Amino acid sequence: MLGKLFAHEMRALAKPAGIMLGIMLLAGIIGIVGFTMADVMSDGFTYSSSPLASNGYIMLFMVTAFCGFVVWAGAVALFVFIVMRFYRTMFTDEGYLTLTLPVSTGALVAAKFLAAYLLMTVAALLAIALHSGMLGVLDSGGSMAATTMILSLLSGTFGITSSSEVASVALGTLSMLVGIGYNVALAFGSLTLGAWWARRHKVAAAVGVYVGISWLLSLVFSIVSVIVALGGMGAVGALGAVTVLQTLLYAAIAVGFILLTGYLVRTKVDLS
Repeated sequence: MLGKLFAHEMRALAKPAGIMLGIMLLAGIIGIVGFTMADVMSDGFTYSSSPLASNGYIMLFMVTAFCGFVVWAGAVALFVFIVMRFYRTMFTDEGYLTLTLPVSTGALVAAKFLAAYLLMTVAALLAIALHSGMLGVLDSGGSMAATTMILSLLSGTFGITSSSEVASVALGTLSMLVGIGYNVALAFGSLTLGAWWARRHKVAAAVGVYVGISWLLSLVFSIVSVIVALGGMGAVGALGAVTVLQTLLYAAIAVGFILLTGYLVRTKVDLS
């Protein structure tokens, strides 16, 4: 049954997700072409270059930079769409129909989470690939070096201070994959808590829960990372341990919020 629910959820999300991923891909391609043209133009600049050529270069660079923004904005828009669809199909009038299906609440929540996780992973990988292509034009190491840099940065302070690219990339990739699940599960759980607690402005309450938990955890680990980074000897290894601990905690929170969501929808949320 979980497989059928997952397939249904993917079919429902396929068209809007395809449009947003297509926009990301188109913007990324334009950005790569634009950065390539800007790089070629910059090689031909001299002190006697015309103002028209200089202004053209500036405009081209601004357009391509905007395309880079659109790539990440597309991923964010997809996340917001998926989360709001979860709310609409679970806690509005449509939720009455959803919850009358002859399936368990846990299976419904799990199917929606798996579909969201898959699509957001695709969006994240596409965004990384496109930005690597754009940065690769400006980096002598090419797209591969840009990809390594992006994934290393995803491992946090450890990626900045570590001399091991393999460890930084591996930890950054793991952090990204866990982070996607954490954000989806936290968003689903926050919407469920909002639907349970708030009589009015349920979405606003859910946003408050989501932002509050995210901000608090980020603040705690940022403070810990700074303290460790200032610790001197062994700081790099300690920063790696902090990142691993954060990743494990986020994974535990993701599992916990999915289980909590299923429980609350089944026993606490009143749609009447």
